[in-house]
Amino acid sequence: MEAGLSSAGCAVTLCIVVVSSACWWLRDTMVLAVAMTLLRMLCCKGRRARGQLTGLVFPICVEDLTSPSGAALLTKILQHGQHLPHDVVVTSVRNLQKNVRDGVKGDKAVLEVTYSANVDLPTHFFLKCNLQRLGAMRLLVATSDVCMCEALFYHYLAPETKDCLRTPKCYFVDFNSTTGEFCLLTEVLDFGGKLLPLKHRIRDAATMEEQLLFIETGARLHARSWSWIDSCNAALKQIPHFHDTHRQMWLLCMASGCMGLKYTVRKTVKGKRLNPEWMTWSCPTDLVGKEWQLIWDMADILTSLSLEKDMAAFGHNDLTTDNAFYWQEDGGKRLSVGLFDWQQSCMNNIGQEWAWNWHFLEPEFLDKNEEAMITALLSAYSKLGRSISRKKFLRAYTLGTIQMFVFGGGGLQLLMKDLEAKGIFQTLVPNDPRSGPDGPGSEDQL
Repeated sequence: MEAGLSSAGCAVTLCIVVVSSACWWLRDTMVLAVAMTLLRMLCCKGRRARGQLTGLVFPICVEDLTSPSGAALLTKILQHGQHLPHDVVVTSVRNLQKNVRDGVKGDKAVLEVTYSANVDLPTHFFLKCNLQRLGAMRLLVATSDVCMCEALFYHYLAPETKDCLRTPKCYFVDFNSTTGEFCLLTEVLDFGGKLLPLKHRIRDAATMEEQLLFIETGARLHARSWSWIDSCNAALKQIPHFHDTHRQMWLLCMASGCMGLKYTVRKTVKGKRLNPEWMTWSCPTDLVGKEWQLIWDMADILTSLSLEKDMAAFGHNDLTTDNAFYWQEDGGKRLSVGLFDWQQSCMNNIGQEWAWNWHFLEPEFLDKNEEAMITALLSAYSKLGRSISRKKFLRAYTLGTIQMFVFGGGGLQLLMKDLEAKGIFQTLVPNDPRSGPDGPGSEDQL
């Protein structure tokens, strides 16, 4: 009996030593960081903990605010932000069951709210929390810090950008890095009313007018962040750099993307040639066969670019039409734009950012307009008092496009495999009408 206990004790001790040694050896590596992220996601998801920005226990899903105790919770968070007087309370919260399909990752709803007295507050709010279902998307959210990035923007920087950029008015935002939970409460954007209908980055063709608006808006935001840097703005010190928010994600890409990218480059699905007519892309011949080297180098390239001080600025990093809202001014003569979905906002190399901003544009549109867009962008910076070397910008921009080649090429296999499993891929054609505005996804959208 004692011998058995002694053996068991030795085994446990040995296990502890091995695990501790492994953790010490991996303490500064992304391997341990990803392992810890997975552990937190499995063990802490769904826990209601205090937020890191407000110190409040915040709602982590729509049901937290529509449950019998939801009105009291909403009262608490609105009063914390001094939006709601302390002698007024929320009396009811109802989910309007809107089909929110804006591409934003998360648990989303439009809420209808009533109060105990008349107040100068909306009766409708947009709520976004983190995904509550474990899966690949929750892992992507966790390893790219999108909840933290959006929370930090609305908490620290949104008030600093009011005079140069319109964003949804935020009534509450917080996150907890241990549980991975997140809550954002904003005004409801009136698409199709005071605002033009929401567009889609894929289904709706790009226009030069919209892209020039993005250029002007992005350049203004970058210029504002350079003024923050020059004045040593304390809020900017809270904002992460792009490479910090994507290190874990790139490790996963390295672990899973090599064969995926190889298959995509060779226009196959899992190594099988299926419907090659749909695969209209062409890859640079000098990159074929170098998939693993590209994946391995990308994390270091991404890091070195975002640390170039004279090229680094705070940006949205996802300037696409379905992250923007438009309205007409001057009697319909002038188009204006505002931005939402700040999940990738951080400090980044501006060349790298614009490569990510433009990677969803159609090749034909870029072939025709890319040179003019870059010229307009550098001109916008110059007018705002910042001279950017075209050569230096193009170097960062080119390396950014290679990142999208690596990331998109590997990720495309997941999409094609899913479509094949559903029996759809084999019948797809280029610009398939089923993916257009009259296709299966044409129901009421926000």
